[in-house]
Amino acid sequence: MPDATDKLIARKDGAIGRLVFNQPERRNAISFAMWRAIPDAVAEFVADDAIRVIVVSGAGGKAFSAGNDISEFATRRASNAQIADYNAASGRAYAALAGAPKPVIAKIEGYCIGGGLEVSQLCDLQLSADDARFAVTPARLGLGYKYDDVRLLLANISAKHAKELLFTGRQFSAADALRMGLVNRVAPAAALDDLVEDYARGIAGNAPLSVRAAKGIVAEAVKPPADADLARCQALVDACHASADYQEGQRAFGEKRKPVFEGR
Repeated sequence: MPDATDKLIARKDGAIGRLVFNQPERRNAISFAMWRAIPDAVAEFVADDAIRVIVVSGAGGKAFSAGNDISEFATRRASNAQIADYNAASGRAYAALAGAPKPVIAKIEGYCIGGGLEVSQLCDLQLSADDARFAVTPARLGLGYKYDDVRLLLANISAKHAKELLFTGRQFSAADALRMGLVNRVAPAAALDDLVEDYARGIAGNAPLSVRAAKGIVAEAVKPPADADLARCQALVDACHASADYQEGQRAFGEKRKPVFEGR
């Protein structure tokens, strides 16, 4: 993970890949180097068959991420060429997170702002502490919110709520985020670790091919029907039916025991 190993922690914990933004002194703002490192970290988790779920979080317990590291903008986004380079790096990171075939969980503590909120929405599930804070802030910085970023918001929340976030730039509570659809679950801050571990280990214990099929088919099902890749959907279902895990699931059910899935 070149030039970002201290600011982006990627580690394997059994069946869980943990990706941690490690810049707590800046509310885990994401630097250019961190953006560049994310695709390689995600790719390593995806390539390892032992990893069945990825958890993204922020170090220190005070922030998931406050978004882009604005302190770098004067040197990293001072020209059109630099802006294009920066956007390309963050775009590759977004694509890596959104395109991971394995489930990705955002563990949200504290501030989840701007680009940090976008990263959380790229994840499949968002589990939040009850004292987390959410905002999208381009209106407070004089920035335009790109089409792709608006589409990401609209894939998760209604246009009415997206306008509220974008027009006001204000911070919203975890309860508001749950109401809008920005998060799946909210737990007391002291109980968030247990909630995330319960979800992650529960998913990791399910049949990997079934989970992968669910993620892939949902991705196709939300497209306009004419654009959905139905052949891909059927192939994912067929792979499950042809798997040893399908046989194991039936045996375990008959023997009244917990199945042991191997992802094949």
